[in-house]
Amino acid sequence: MENYPKWKYILVIVVLMFSVIYSLPNIYSSYPSLEIVSKNKAINKEYIESLSDELTQQNIEILDHSIEDKKGFLIFSNINEQLRAYDYFYKNNDLKATLTSYSSVPEWLTSINAYPMFLGLDLKGGVHFLLQIDVSNIEKNLLLEIKNDVKKFLILKKYRYDSIYIIKNNVNIPIQNVSSIPQVIKDINEEFPSLVISKSNKSENVLLITYDNESLSRDIKSALAKNLAILRSRVDELGVSQPVIQQQGKDRIIVQLPGLQDSTRAKTILGSTATLEFRLTKGVPVDWLESKKKGKSILNNALLYEQRIGGPILLSRQIIVGGKDIKGANSGFDSVTNSPAVFVNLSDYGASRMLTTTSKNVGNRMAVIFVEKNKNEVINVSTIRESFGQRFQITGLDLEEAKDLAILLRSGSLSAPMSIVEERTVGPTLGQYNIISGKQSMYLGLLLVCLFMFLYYRFFGFVSILALIVNILLIIAVLSLFQATLTLPGIAGIVLTVGMAVDANVLIYERIREELLNGNSPNASIYTGYKKAFSTISDANLTTLIAAIALLTIGTGAVKGFAVTLVIGILSSMFTAIVGTRAVVSIVYENKKNNQLSI
Repeated sequence: MENYPKWKYILVIVVLMFSVIYSLPNIYSSYPSLEIVSKNKAINKEYIESLSDELTQQNIEILDHSIEDKKGFLIFSNINEQLRAYDYFYKNNDLKATLTSYSSVPEWLTSINAYPMFLGLDLKGGVHFLLQIDVSNIEKNLLLEIKNDVKKFLILKKYRYDSIYIIKNNVNIPIQNVSSIPQVIKDINEEFPSLVISKSNKSENVLLITYDNESLSRDIKSALAKNLAILRSRVDELGVSQPVIQQQGKDRIIVQLPGLQDSTRAKTILGSTATLEFRLTKGVPVDWLESKKKGKSILNNALLYEQRIGGPILLSRQIIVGGKDIKGANSGFDSVTNSPAVFVNLSDYGASRMLTTTSKNVGNRMAVIFVEKNKNEVINVSTIRESFGQRFQITGLDLEEAKDLAILLRSGSLSAPMSIVEERTVGPTLGQYNIISGKQSMYLGLLLVCLFMFLYYRFFGFVSILALIVNILLIIAVLSLFQATLTLPGIAGIVLTVGMAVDANVLIYERIREELLNGNSPNASIYTGYKKAFSTISDANLTTLIAAIALLTIGTGAVKGFAVTLVIGILSSMFTAIVGTRAVVSIVYENKKNNQLSI
């Protein structure tokens, strides 16, 4: 038998060491915990101990506490206690609590970036949302944009028209001079080449203008990219570690929040398009009541609104500042009344408009309107005592509303409204059950495969069992190194890999048996068996790898989780089955007189 290269022995040892070291963090216990960051106080032992005592007084059982990298950790024995503590600290404006897991991994492992792999939603518990962008809203805005642009262009070119209006998916323009229509179409095409222009079948002087598919796709893509960034900002404010926020298809976004169980609040934050508007009041209470009776404003320059506390109110049509002018917002408490408040910070342009308006209207009243999709509600009406500009506060909200509104104002309004089309909540108990079931299925599969290989191939079967164990360690090590997320379908991928991993060894061992039956020596049979089986093994694994990569690139969610472990498993099984087993067999049989093989 030809001497096995020494560099391959070294490679096998290096891979074995890598597999053991980087899979080692996963054997250490992981506990539900809260990561504590304070806005006003330094994180030290005394502060964390005071928080721990505070939770104990609230009958919340705490297991331990720790400080690492200037961050405090409160550790709990179960998820229920963790969630109770999270809900309790949510009402505290001085600190931010983030749901996470605390692992007792030794420092020498973390110093080389050896951390436990993340667990997916189906194993850890949490909430899953699938949000879809409102394409009709994008189409509506696109048509309004076309209407305004074309209107300005026609005025500039001095083409006379009756009016411009939108019907269905077309901007309708009645041109007064029918003979000039060909020239109008030509000029509009030159100025706006992406627009689709046609003549109305009902009237020869009416032009129908709409957008092309490329413009719509571009706007959807742009809105989706902006919404992704805004949703990431909002999720960070929710205090969830290791969230998954990714695009699915052309108009959908997946949001997974491991550990979180309050789906109602998460839905409110994620799907909300809420913002604020500031307007001056108009008329007097008598005008307001009269307007409510008639169902519309009796004043020409005013709009009818409802107040949160009840009763109608008339507000100016002109917006002083809106959501786009708000640069920052934080929740807190009013220094005089101690009631919940939102402290707003305006942009330079918004501050200038606010200062100008309040300077001219000292003694008058200004209203704050909460705008959410089709709901407009006046949350506060106050008398302007003095002029103000960039910074001011808003009251009239409860604590939870103030915190949520501050989050929405900080992250900004969604570029286009999104609706939740799918929602799932996985409880922590179900997640733990999935982990146990996944482990048991893997152990059972491993036991049956090992038993078969040992009984059928004896010593060579034992070698393949060693390779199989190293293969599983290698998969776990790679997942841990790249901090990939292990899901329930991912465990299924590992179980499948357990069965597939010995396929290569079966092919090799059967080839060795054939060579022995043909009268070749044991050493020659080993060499020929590995050499001739290689092409068959590589071809079989390559076809499976192509299919797995296709699942990885195109698939989402559960399919992608399965594909990740399958791809890693195929590559690692080829190495352990061909290179790893050959190294062990060579150590035992190389350069020795062997009359027979234990196969």
